Amino acid sequence: MAAELWEIRDFIAGVPAMESLPAEALDGLPTEMTVRYLRRGRPFPPPDASPGLWLVRSGAIAVRDTEGNLVDKLGESDPFLDDEQAPPAEQVDVIEDSLLYHLPQPVFAQLLEEYPAFAWRFERTRSERLQQALQRLAGQHDASEALMAATVDALLRRAPVTAPPDWSIRQAAERMTEAQVSALLIVEGERLVGLITDRDLRRRCVVSDRSVDEPVQRIMSRDLITVAPEALAFEASLLFSRHNVHHLPVVATDGALVGILSTSDLLRHQGTHAIHLVRDALAAPDRQAVARVGARLPDLQAQLVAMGGESEPLGEAMVTVTDALTRRLLELAQDELGPAPVPWVWATLGSQGRCEQTAHTDQDHALILDDRFEPAAHGDWFARLASYVADGLAAAGLDYCPGETMAVTPAWRQPLAGWRGLFRDWIEHPEPHSLMLATNFFDMRPVAGEPTLLETLWDDVRPWAVDNSIFLRGLANNALAVRMPLGFFRRLVVVDDDRHDDRLDLKRYGLMPIVDIARLHAVRRGLADLHTVSRLQAAARAGALSTEAADELVDAWRFFYVLRARHQAGQVRRGEPLDNLLDPDALSGLERDHLRDAFRVVDDHQRWLGRHFDVSGTS
Repeated sequence: MAAELWEIRDFIAGVPAMESLPAEALDGLPTEMTVRYLRRGRPFPPPDASPGLWLVRSGAIAVRDTEGNLVDKLGESDPFLDDEQAPPAEQVDVIEDSLLYHLPQPVFAQLLEEYPAFAWRFERTRSERLQQALQRLAGQHDASEALMAATVDALLRRAPVTAPPDWSIRQAAERMTEAQVSALLIVEGERLVGLITDRDLRRRCVVSDRSVDEPVQRIMSRDLITVAPEALAFEASLLFSRHNVHHLPVVATDGALVGILSTSDLLRHQGTHAIHLVRDALAAPDRQAVARVGARLPDLQAQLVAMGGESEPLGEAMVTVTDALTRRLLELAQDELGPAPVPWVWATLGSQGRCEQTAHTDQDHALILDDRFEPAAHGDWFARLASYVADGLAAAGLDYCPGETMAVTPAWRQPLAGWRGLFRDWIEHPEPHSLMLATNFFDMRPVAGEPTLLETLWDDVRPWAVDNSIFLRGLANNALAVRMPLGFFRRLVVVDDDRHDDRLDLKRYGLMPIVDIARLHAVRRGLADLHTVSRLQAAARAGALSTEAADELVDAWRFFYVLRARHQAGQVRRGEPLDNLLDPDALSGLERDHLRDAFRVVDDHQRWLGRHFDVSGTS
């Protein structure tokens, strides 16, 4: 092969879209290709060219929609399939003198037929390619960390030890001693009805001076938290942490009792740091100890990423710890302040409210108070409670909210009637500022106190929002405020015609537009779901969007989330401050292609929203 053909072959081998081709296929391509040089201002593809695959060697190509908006900008190594990516309605132009390689359609079609991995890049849907990207990211983990892959049934050591509810406490204790277990499953026939533990025997029998001849059902725990045998061990660890329990009955989908999982079973496995952090937080004797636990959150995220953590379990693990920090600070505050003068609920919002947190976050919270609240008599107590918790969270690494969306702000420390008034005003007068506030507070979730206060508020607020088309149009406008980047050009992020950033803000230009879209659909249908993935899936079930559109948005959100978590985990390992700004140089060519897919998914849905809600200024 001539030297110039070897040079073309080496270039092709480095193009992400061609990297799956074997060496023998790459060797034959240079002789099949045509080299074209096009001056700036020429239409593309050139009128005399046959259909096929183009590869940009140097220069730049711009793709615009029918209204002249830039939708893509191609540079070195980018592919262009003229019969797929450039329908006649689009305008494609050479914007810099460009050198291109052209592979005729028959040769390209033969490659598609012979090499399925190559065909995947061009023939699969964006959703399928994003799912593959997530699988690739999940595969980039330390094989020695097995907790993510282990299932609950793989950790069980013995058959379940059971007793009927009419046994005496003495008989149950003897059975536990004989079987050498710390927990006994209480069954009626084949149905699980309760559980007793060593702690129950001490607390509910010995300490309370109850007769050991009474039926064991009088001291057993009911309404048990259970786990499925096929669930990941990591999911079980979250249940232990979230509900502060030590034993989880393992129950199959058909109701069959499989066994019982204890925290000690998990401790035999590596990687259970989330449960340790929760326990350390709940046992912290003072704010300084809470802060020491919070300082370990970045290491937890790095560990979960190394284990191949997926988006939802990773976010829930981080939020479970943050919730525990918050609950412990509330307990310590009440130890100092005395009992609350009226019922209250501490609500979190933002990424913590949606259970989508990472270690790089700030505080977002509010207090909803019982309507018996009297500012003069009770205001100081709740102001001090809010300050105690906010200061404690800041010391634990959760920065104060720059916009002061915290319970320390009097406006966000209101009785129930006050919150009703706020939401009513936001919904009936959807000005830009009120819409910004509404989007934040529609993500509220209770962390401690009386959750019925927040539930009562939602019972009123959700119907108001469903019935207000002007408010919904305002939410749609918010969801379109940040348009997606177009892709990458010369290792820069293409934001629009004039703006190219050297970093990709994965929160602003990835996660938040999808969060806004999902919230809009949830509010529009009166859905109670908060997590972005749950909102999209519930919206599809309710008919607010197609299942295909929901799946694509879910895949895009997961891809952005895992990329951000991985980026921050690298910063933790290097001892750098955490941020959301990804350097395109840190991405492989294939990852940039997958990001392009994710950008297109969100941009398509934003365009649909613009038409559906008649939002001006959208295309």
